[in-house]
Amino acid sequence: MKESRAIFINTSSQILVRITSLAFTLVSIKLLTNYLGAFGVGEYNTITTYVNFFLVIADLGLFSVTVREISKKPEDEKKILSNVFIIRLVSALVACAVAIGIVFFSKYRYDHNIIYGVIIACGFLFFNLMASIYDVVLQYRLKMQFSALAEFLSKIISIAALFAIVFLKGDFLWIASTIALSGITIFLFKWLFASRYIKFGPKYNKSIADWILRLAIPLGIVFIVNNLFFKLDTLMLFVIKGATAVGIYSVAYKILEVTIFFGSYFASALKPTLSKNILLDKNAVKSMIEKSFLVMLFIALPVSVLCIAFAKEIILFLSNEQFLSGSQALVILAVSLPVMYFDVLLSEILIANNESRLLLKIAFAILAFNFIFNLIFIPRYSFMGAAWGTLISEVILFVINYRLVNKIIKLNINLFEIFKLLLVSISTFFAAKLLLSLGVPFIMAAIIGIFIYLILAYMINAAEIRSVKMLLKEN
Repeated sequence: MKESRAIFINTSSQILVRITSLAFTLVSIKLLTNYLGAFGVGEYNTITTYVNFFLVIADLGLFSVTVREISKKPEDEKKILSNVFIIRLVSALVACAVAIGIVFFSKYRYDHNIIYGVIIACGFLFFNLMASIYDVVLQYRLKMQFSALAEFLSKIISIAALFAIVFLKGDFLWIASTIALSGITIFLFKWLFASRYIKFGPKYNKSIADWILRLAIPLGIVFIVNNLFFKLDTLMLFVIKGATAVGIYSVAYKILEVTIFFGSYFASALKPTLSKNILLDKNAVKSMIEKSFLVMLFIALPVSVLCIAFAKEIILFLSNEQFLSGSQALVILAVSLPVMYFDVLLSEILIANNESRLLLKIAFAILAFNFIFNLIFIPRYSFMGAAWGTLISEVILFVINYRLVNKIIKLNINLFEIFKLLLVSISTFFAAKLLLSLGVPFIMAAIIGIFIYLILAYMINAAEIRSVKMLLKEN
């Protein structure tokens, strides 16, 4: 299969599966908000944020480096994977021990639900980390649709369990157990799918393991700092304003999290190609990135437009009036979405070019800025300060990343095509608001809005339509 066609299939199939699972995610948000209330949702999301932070710490940068090195040396795949298995097992156990140890040493600051919720959720931490080994197998072969399918099947099982717990009026810790259940089922399904392509087990070779760690740890530190940047606002909001503020903010932020996957899947699908060609054929990489830039914008803009147009309606649909003030934060976060897409894409170029030290400097600088911003504005503006911190930080990160990438590859982004996309988006926004004012239910108005966006983009022959077609051709 042509490489570019494989990238398209890999990305589009993941998106189709993820869109389907999105419906289940929205159902779980509705269940949690109505059953737990703002305070309970705040505690639940604090636990998941805390555990997911350790998920990135324990990754050590292994996923990106392993995909990159196997792409360069496919004949060594089994040896590399066998050693990564050992490294991952150790890092997963250490991460769980540290995560549990911290909450116990700090238990005077947290209630029963947070402490024991973290212990239970560490089941998700351990098994999700082990499952990431099989993501390497699937990503290298551009078969990440199976990874998305594994997560989708896990989501169905977790939702079924959540329904049962709510029906039986289970307590908070039973709700937290569905987090661990999700990790276990993700591991089983990913192992099942990846085993079709290659079988391997733990096997330690000191020279190979040391080589992998030398490459991975600098990048792992970058991911840790970047992840702390993404989670910092929630953690600081919890400490400064409490669980209720986190609960309100987390509903709006969850919408951002479940839509950012479009861009991250597409950028991740480019990883093997970028790793192989960044030094050998920069013209091909330049062409791919320029087209991908417009595709990213084409995907992000309708999501942003609908979230801005229907912010209150979305929050009420997913929760209740207790969370309605979070609609203002949703508008700010929706504006930041396209910028996040671009930052993910530009970061993949820097990773492929082995710019770990540079990425580390950028990550620390953005983290420092975000921390200071949140420290100043969260006490004054609560979750709105956190939302503005996310937007401004992402814009600064984009400016830095774009300048650095331009030194590696001279990009030539078509501003006229961007203008056309913005024009289509503005038209879609006003059409959506008009439909709402005419009494059309917002879900129907949102669906019609998407069709209006696609039709207008097609009518003016927006560049992203052509770009999608070009990605189906050979590089």
